[in-house]
Amino acid sequence: MLPFVVDTDAPAVFVFAIMVPSVAAMSLAFVVSTYRGNGPIVDFGFPTSLSEFGGQLRSGFAWGAAALGGGIVLALVVLANSDLADQAPLSELFDIPMPWKVVLVLWIWMGAPFCEEVMFRGMVWGALERRVAPVRFAWLGNRWVVLIVTAVLFALWHRESWRLVILIWGGLAIGIARMRSGSVAASAIAHSVNNTLPALAILTVA
Repeated sequence: MLPFVVDTDAPAVFVFAIMVPSVAAMSLAFVVSTYRGNGPIVDFGFPTSLSEFGGQLRSGFAWGAAALGGGIVLALVVLANSDLADQAPLSELFDIPMPWKVVLVLWIWMGAPFCEEVMFRGMVWGALERRVAPVRFAWLGNRWVVLIVTAVLFALWHRESWRLVILIWGGLAIGIARMRSGSVAASAIAHSVNNTLPALAILTVA
């Protein structure tokens, strides 16, 4: 809610207000992993070699393309069947000065994907997949349940009801990158690919 309660006449404040919640949540995930888990490299599956990173990169690009392609199709369906006037919560950012547009584009393209993936496909994913018998609610540890739960939470985090289905689809495709690779790096790359068009839209639309 932070971006909606700050002074929108100050672009710097508004842009940083967009960033703060995700950065804070990501930081919490690293703290929890460091002091209560096995450390970020193990818990989040970060690569430890170039060859390992190469596999995660390929998985990320493939599932990011799936997220983006499916999202475009779903967006066209939604736009064709809905009246979406004034429903885009960040539409006012098209009018901010170009230097802050560049900052925002870099955030949408790289910053937000990394922070959100550490949150959802890192901390939340790891917490769920550790729920195995005889722990209560062990069914939450089923990998498909983990995939669906994290995708739904990811979609709700964005607070955009008009594109909820699109966000869930994106969350599922990005989550599969995490599932198949075992790494948040792969899902962050997929997320970045998925965010390419929204980032460019902020930069190019007057």
